[in-house]
Amino acid sequence: MKILSVCLNPTFQYTLCIPNLKIGEVNRASAHYLDVAGKGMNTARIITELGEEALWLSHLGGSRIDEMLALCKRDNVTVLWADSKSEMRSCTTIISEGATTELVQEPYPVEASVEGPIRALFEEHYKTCDAMIIAGTRAPGYSDGIYVDFVRKAKEAGLFVLLDIKGADLKACLPYGVDVIKPNLSEAAQTFLGLEVGETEDTSAVQQMILPFMEEIYTRYGTSSVFTRGSFDVWAYGPHFFAVPVQRVEAVNTIGSGDAFNGALTVALLRGENLQQAVESATKVATLNAKTLRPGTIIDRGERCIPRNTKKSH
Repeated sequence: MKILSVCLNPTFQYTLCIPNLKIGEVNRASAHYLDVAGKGMNTARIITELGEEALWLSHLGGSRIDEMLALCKRDNVTVLWADSKSEMRSCTTIISEGATTELVQEPYPVEASVEGPIRALFEEHYKTCDAMIIAGTRAPGYSDGIYVDFVRKAKEAGLFVLLDIKGADLKACLPYGVDVIKPNLSEAAQTFLGLEVGETEDTSAVQQMILPFMEEIYTRYGTSSVFTRGSFDVWAYGPHFFAVPVQRVEAVNTIGSGDAFNGALTVALLRGENLQQAVESATKVATLNAKTLRPGTIIDRGERCIPRNTKKSH
């Protein structure tokens, strides 16, 4: 099968292992890694690691285009891209003393002229795909209707559609027959309840508030809801509510776990699993991602956050 992963917000992702992070001091990394990330690329990489074909639709720009394309080739992801005429952002993950800290750079705006080529690439390729996943916030410069147009056309062509977006973009896409929405609960609570909740806090009390919206979305649009909650149970609705526990493991790097969930959930559903089976499968894949050092992968390359000047054993 072939899956189109749309994310109009590319990212270089640096992962730094710092044995004892001290604010205000010079901190030297014991190990460091560079990957292409962002929700769409993480999702596409997982899809390829699960044995399916992924196309990543995005803009690229600035002085590091060739570097990003080389990294994507390393990960066996085909990139459909247009030149944004702007630099691409970099984000940094710091792993220190068992904790993961994410430093996020906001995206640079793209020139308005980039939307035409992006739409043309979508038109050229979407009918060759079995499914489309749209994930993440679009960079400034795109029109408000671009995600809606992609969803409408994909559904008219019979594609499975999963959305991991939030706010007005998510609400605007729902009337067009989205199959599954999969924001995390923090994003869902903000979108449907106007409520701010942390991504890592225990949100059990929110269930009774969010459940009527999950039921209404399914009843009105035929759209299933799947809300991840970090290390807590996943909540899902379609055609009834259920929760799937998350295995407690010693996480190495949780960055990309939600994206791993997106890719695995879509692959499982396309392979014929029902929603509950697919959520269970996706939860296992997301857990595997959390146990790896690099973001958005389930392949353990043997890399570790080793202390400086310490050689790996053979």
